[in-house]
Parts: sequence; C-alpha cells; structure tokens
Amino acid sequence: MNQDTQVSFEAVDGSEAGDGGVEHGALLSRLCEAIFSGDADHLASVRDDVLEVAGADVLVDAVAVSANFYMMTRIADGTGTPLDAGSIEPSAEIRELVGVNNFTSRREAHL
Repeated sequence: MNQDTQVSFEAVDGSEAGDGGVEHGALLSRLCEAIFSGDADHLASVRDDVLEVAGADVLVDAVAVSANFYMMTRIADGTGTPLDAGSIEPSAEIRELVGVNNFTSRREAHL
C-alpha cells in the first residue's frame, strides 16, 4: 500500500460502504465475513468473486492474513495473554473506532 493512501477504519465494522481506501476492500471484507460465517456455499460464492475480480494471488494473501490473525488471537485467548499495559491507553481510540471492544474474543479483564 502506498503511504499516501487514506484508509477508513469505519469500513472494518461495516458502518461505511465502499473499499475503505483499500483496493478491493469491500470485496475483501465480504470474504472475511464469509470465512467466519460457517456457510460453505456463501464462502464458495465470495471466493469465486475474489478470484474473478482480484485474482488468485489476492485470494491467497487475504486468506493467509486472515488465518494468521485468527491463529494469533486463538493463541492469545488460549494462553490468557492480556493486551500489554503499554498498549492499552495508546490503542484505546483505535480499538473503539474499529469496534474491537465488541469482538467476541475481547476479554474484560484485559482491557
């Protein structure tokens, strides 16, 4: 991504339509939602859309990034790893902006 690109975090929580300043952002958001929807037919449909519009390289990268974040969250949750003290205050605004505090994996004691 170009450092001059403006990214909209509102696109992450669905409160804003469009790509959020990221190429194929809306489509990639649909892919992320489909991955965790539990609906194999929906996932296959969105996967096909990504392949057609953005190509196999984008699909592989997006799924790999999603899997990596999911893995890191599972490890942190499974081991009880809290958000480090030095990150709580500096990340408060961005966590609120993107809705992290509402995610299922959020742990009250850690924030």
